[in-house]
Formats: sequence, C-alpha cells, structure tokens
Amino acid sequence: MFTVVRARAGAAAVVIGVMSVLAVTARPAQAAVNPANCQFGYDLSIGRVAADCWNSTGSGWYIQLTCERFANGNHYYARGSIVYGSGVSAAQCNAHLSEIADVEIVNI
Repeated sequence: MFTVVRARAGAAAVVIGVMSVLAVTARPAQAAVNPANCQFGYDLSIGRVAADCWNSTGSGWYIQLTCERFANGNHYYARGSIVYGSGVSAAQCNAHLSEIADVEIVNI
C-alpha cells in the first residue's frame, strides 16, 4: 500500500514539475512593429532617417542605422529613441565621416 501511495505522490510531483516548466517556458509571442506599417523620411545631406510607425500593441521598438565610414569601411550603429506603441524614432549617421549602409526597425 505504501508503494502505491509513493508511486502516486511521485507521479503527481512529476506532473506538477512538468506543468511548472511549461508555464515558465510557454510565453506569448511578443508583438512586433512591421516595417510595412512605417513611413520613412530621409535627409541624406545630414545622414538622418526617421521612421513614423503605427503599432497598436504598445510594444517597444526603435530605428537603427548601420553607418559605414568613408576612410576605412568600418561600420557603426546609430540608434534612435525607443518608442512604445506608435510614434517616431530618428537616428543620424555623421554625414561628414560616413554614409548610411542599412536601415532597420528593431523590436524590443
């Protein structure tokens, strides 16, 4: 009889353990800003790009520019302000020393 009780208690502990692991690891997917919901404004004379994005979920995002230096081709990043929900994020490369190599919306 004690072995049956121990087996049931052990099985219950395993089930509780598995359920708690699933509860911790099964998180809802984060909402993301779709770049198709953004309008981009460029001022290439100063190396500035602004993204005006619509985001109904309230999740965070920002614009990130990859800037390429004229002198040696090395890259650095220029990041805009973090926006939660809809809004505008802008970033700027140093137009005297580099050019814009890539524009990306980063979801956080």
